[in-house]
Amino acid sequence: MNNKVFLKMAERQFFLPFSMLEKVIEKCPENLWNEKKSGYIFWQQILHALTGIGFWFRLTNEKFIEPFYEKKVYPELEKDAETNLLKEEIVDYKNEVKRLCEEFFCGKDDAWLNEDSILFSKIKNIDVVMMQIRHVQYHVGYCNSIFKENGVEPVEWIDYFGEGE
Repeated sequence: MNNKVFLKMAERQFFLPFSMLEKVIEKCPENLWNEKKSGYIFWQQILHALTGIGFWFRLTNEKFIEPFYEKKVYPELEKDAETNLLKEEIVDYKNEVKRLCEEFFCGKDDAWLNEDSILFSKIKNIDVVMMQIRHVQYHVGYCNSIFKENGVEPVEWIDYFGEGE
C-alpha cells in the first residue's frame, strides 16, 4: 500500500502560496502591471516565480526553455524586459504551470518525496517542493509590499484550510 500522507501535506502547502500568487495576478491594477517598482517591472516578479516552478517541477530532464523567450522578457530578472507582457499572457502561462504542478504531484507517494530530483541528484523531491513554497511565498510578499506602497490592499494570507484571515 502506498502512503500519501506527507505527499498530500506537501501538495497542500505548495498550493496555498500558489493560490496567493494567482490572487496577486488577479488583483494587480492595470496601472501598476507594467510599472518598474523596487527594481523590477511588476509582472516580472510573477513571471520569475512561475518560471522557477516550471523549471523545478518538470517531469523530465529535457532542456528547459524559458517562457516568452522570443519576447526577451528575462524571467531570471537579469535585466529589464524589452517588451511588456499582458496580464492575459501571464494568466495563460500560470495556467500551464498549474497543470504542470498538478501532474508533478499526481500518482506519487510519500516514498517519492525522498527520491532524488530528476534534475539534480544532490537534492530530494521534497527539497524541490519546499524550495518552491519558499520561493513563491517570497514573491507574493514582495508583490504585496508593492501593493501596500501604492495604495492597493495586499492579497490576504491563506491559512492551512484554504481560507483568508
